[in-house]
Amino acid sequence: MAARQGSSVDSDALRWVGIGLGVVTAAIAVRQLVGTRRDLGAANSSPDVSKAFTVNRPPDEVALLWNDLDPLGDIVEHVRFDVAPGDRGTEVHVRFHPGWFGRRSPARVQERLRQFKQLVETGEIARSTPGASPREFGDMPEGGRLEALLVGGAR
Repeated sequence: MAARQGSSVDSDALRWVGIGLGVVTAAIAVRQLVGTRRDLGAANSSPDVSKAFTVNRPPDEVALLWNDLDPLGDIVEHVRFDVAPGDRGTEVHVRFHPGWFGRRSPARVQERLRQFKQLVETGEIARSTPGASPREFGDMPEGGRLEALLVGGAR
């Protein structure tokens, strides 16, 4: 009977050793897989996107309105305001790291830049149908007015 108990203890110990080795092997495999995905993500990450557009207003006014309206918030990594060639206003250069969806999508950023340009040049965002009043710049429906965004009107 003692031999049987010894055999049972040995098989239990071997079973636990096997389970332990399986857990360690699985942990190593998961770590390798996660590390590989991170490396692939870094290698395939998209480069920064640069956009430039001209606004028919002086650079100091455009910079002031940019700071007041904050059209891209924390999305923008770099913004520069230069005098446009031929003294035709301000060239705005923006650099950001895009995302496929949401606020960082290039299409969404392009739309917000278009709204900013329209708002700064004309004081409103054109729209084809009447509708709700603006809430804030990023959510602003077309047809919003600059005065509604800036406390006390345009500065």
